[in-house]
This record gives sequence, C-alpha cells and structure tokens, in this order.
Amino acid sequence: MLATTALMVALAISQAAAEPTGRLAGRVTVEGTNAPIASARVMLLPTAMPTGPFGPPPQGTTDRDGRFAFDRVAPGEYHLQVQKSGYAPVSDTNLGRTVRVAAGQAVDVELHLQKGAAISGRVLDANGEPVAEVRIMAMRRPPERAAAAGAPRLIPAFGGSQQTNDLGEFRLSGLPPGEYLIAAMPMGFAAFGAPGMPLPAATARASRPQTTTTATYYPGTIDEAAALPVAVTAGAEVGNIVFTMQSAPAYRVSGVVVDENGSPVAGAMVMLMSDPRAGMMMGPAGSARSEAGGRFVIDGVVSGSYRATASTPIVTGGMPVTGGVVGGVVGGLVNGGITTTWSVGGGAAAMPQQTDVVVGDANVSGVRVVVRRPS
Repeated sequence: MLATTALMVALAISQAAAEPTGRLAGRVTVEGTNAPIASARVMLLPTAMPTGPFGPPPQGTTDRDGRFAFDRVAPGEYHLQVQKSGYAPVSDTNLGRTVRVAAGQAVDVELHLQKGAAISGRVLDANGEPVAEVRIMAMRRPPERAAAAGAPRLIPAFGGSQQTNDLGEFRLSGLPPGEYLIAAMPMGFAAFGAPGMPLPAATARASRPQTTTTATYYPGTIDEAAALPVAVTAGAEVGNIVFTMQSAPAYRVSGVVVDENGSPVAGAMVMLMSDPRAGMMMGPAGSARSEAGGRFVIDGVVSGSYRATASTPIVTGGMPVTGGVVGGVVGGLVNGGITTTWSVGGGAAAMPQQTDVVVGDANVSGVRVVVRRPS
C-alpha cells in the first residue's frame, strides 16, 4: 500500500514537473502608503480543490522590502492571503486577492494591509478577582443583507480571539477599524464529549437549579442587546475594558441517540451547538457520549436555542480514534497514523441531521437525535 501511494505521488510530481509553469511575485505594503511590510506570511491557496495528492499550501515570508515570490506555479487560479501580527486586512470582505497564472506567465501583484487596532482590558469574577484562561472574542454584526439571509447575528472578527492571562488581562490586536462587542466565554469544553452520565433518580434532583458561569458581554451582561459596543480606528488602541463574568441558571438536556431504524446507538458523540440563528457563533455548548441504550445527558446548559447532532466513529486497526468530521461520510483523515471515517447524521449524505433544542427555565428530556450507522 505504501509503495503504491509513493508511486502515485512520484507520478503526480513528475507530471507536474513536465507541465509548463508560471511565476507569481509581489509586494506587501501598508494601505495608502509605499511603506513595505517585512516578515509578513504569504500563502498561495488554489481556488479549486486539487484532484490528485496534495500537501500544505505553498507559503513564504516577505523580505525587508516587502517582496515575495513563488516559482514553478502550476497554471490555475489562486487565492493569495497575507498575514502579519499587528496588521489587519483592508476590510472584512477583502481577506486576500484572487489571481490567475497561465503557463509560462510571470504575474506581479500588490497586496496591502492596514495598521490594526487593539482592544485591551481585564475580566474579573464576582469577588473582583481576575479570571484566567477565559476566551475573549471580538464580535461584529454581519451586513444587513447577510442577516436577512439567516446569518448569525454576531460573527467573530478577523483575528479577534485570545485567552486571558493569569491576571485576567487580554489584548486583542490586528483588528480592522469598526465597532465590536467583546465577549468572554469559559474554557474547558471537551471537544468530543465525556462518557455518558447516568440519569439520576427523580428524588435526587436538586431543589433549586444549579448555576454556571456563562458567556458574558462587556460591560458585564449575558444579554446581547445590552452589550456596549467598543469603537476603534485604524492603528489605535482602546484600553481599560474591564467587566465581570456573569452566572446563569444551568439545566440538563437528556435524550437518546437512535439510527434510521429507531434502534438505540451506544458510544455516539452528541454535540449541542448554539443555534447561530439565535445569536453569535459560540461553538459547542456541551457534549456527551451515549451509553447503553443510547441514552445521553448534557449538564450545565443555560437557557437558549441549540442544535443537537451525533456522530459514530469507525474503529480502524482495532484502535478507537478521537477525531471527527461534521458532514456526511468523510474519509481519508489521518489521526496518529490511523485512517478513519465518520458517519454523521441521519438525513442527506452531505449533511448531518440536526435536532432543534430549546432550553427555557427547566431541564429538557426526551431529545431524540438520529445518526446514520457506518456501513
């Protein structure tokens, strides 16, 4: 198998070397000036998915005059992306430039970045003590036409994510100018869930709901509508953004994972994701692994709208694999030298089946999540 793969790669490289190639060069400068940006990282990404063997995209760094070059570029269309700490794209919709290279052609381009803005501050707990390892995100509202098309009400800004240090401090840099909502989110979520928790007896239920630290917006609110926007201009810094993490009642979401025939599925990974239609793209709100009988329990869920999905792993070589892909049946992923596929969802092959879950002011039970068993 390895010999066959090596032969395929060698043939692909030989064929590529025999084809006429082009050259792509350029210069990166500060927007509106001729000032070069040195040590910027430039990546060359094909706009179409390669049909043969492929590896990491070509990339390089600019020299002291801001220049870069890619030699022996196969004919085609490419997307040039450039990144430099402390700098931002010219706009949220202009994260790079698309260029076409023909056989034997030398293409020269100009790329621009602008001085990025920065927002800094601290996050505290209810006792006024610093909170470390909290994920801070700068969020922006999408254009009106995107919001009308069903986009999330808030989306992460380019480069606007960081963890607080041991003093609860954060500094988000490289932000394009504009207005941002600053959100703090607790860390510690297990990406693929913990072992399924046993369902407690009714008599063991607490007399009052538990509370959990939850996503908090500056100046210290869990309500997006009450968040205070922070405005920044190009190259400027806004500091002293200090706010306190808030807590909210936490509830339990429980249910069962079944296949297309209604049979329970044990060992499935259940993900509870924030519904982007109801707020910002916050990612997973909780996870669990289904136990015998397909039952699962996810604790610590605050009120809100969510989408639940489940996936089942395929074990290759007698070893469980702790990775996955959302969306249909996807193969060819290598994790620790083991090739695996994941079967997700019970609807169309291209998309997982999603179950809407709305948590109000009580536990939610009886959630039914359908997963397609691997063939």
